[in-house]
Amino acid sequence: MGAFELIVHHDYTSGTCTDTSGYGNHGYGTASPAPDGMPFDGYGTRVVVFPATSLTDLGGLRARVRLRADALAERRTLIEGYLAFSLSIEPDGALLGAVYAGLKWYVLSTPPGVVTIGRWTDVAFVYDGHDTMSLSADGTLIALRQNLVGRVGDIEWPYGLNIGAWPDDDVRVFAGVMSELWLWRCAPSEDR
Repeated sequence: MGAFELIVHHDYTSGTCTDTSGYGNHGYGTASPAPDGMPFDGYGTRVVVFPATSLTDLGGLRARVRLRADALAERRTLIEGYLAFSLSIEPDGALLGAVYAGLKWYVLSTPPGVVTIGRWTDVAFVYDGHDTMSLSADGTLIALRQNLVGRVGDIEWPYGLNIGAWPDDDVRVFAGVMSELWLWRCAPSEDR
């Protein structure tokens, strides 16, 4: 497996959903970014990145989000690549990361209380494209899972990459603010 390659970077504090990764994976939102980031109302706010060539054959991935949660009453989606991966927050403040490989979801979760209401937190989910998943907060590893999973495929049509909400309905909508978001894919190795 090759190195990780940045394919989406949104800095919502810039006042836009423009992708600065160089791949043109711009976001289209139902709200406008504010000086401290993109506000999500917990009901219908989302940012969508439409399917693109750069979002295919992920292999593995790294997803990182800087956020402040305002409510945790239900599962809240942070970022989900349709039929590829998901990073969300559980009602008790636990992080949940999942990858879809071989027609099955593989899930990793942290203990409760990783994300708390009103506090800025930098969360990350990493899957190496082979057998290791990890979740961290503010640079500290919190959960690790190792078992043979295999490569993650494409972020699928028609929903693409959804930020702040479940891909195909206004459920699991994040309530709070995201200031910045990154997504990397595992660049294919030359021997593949």
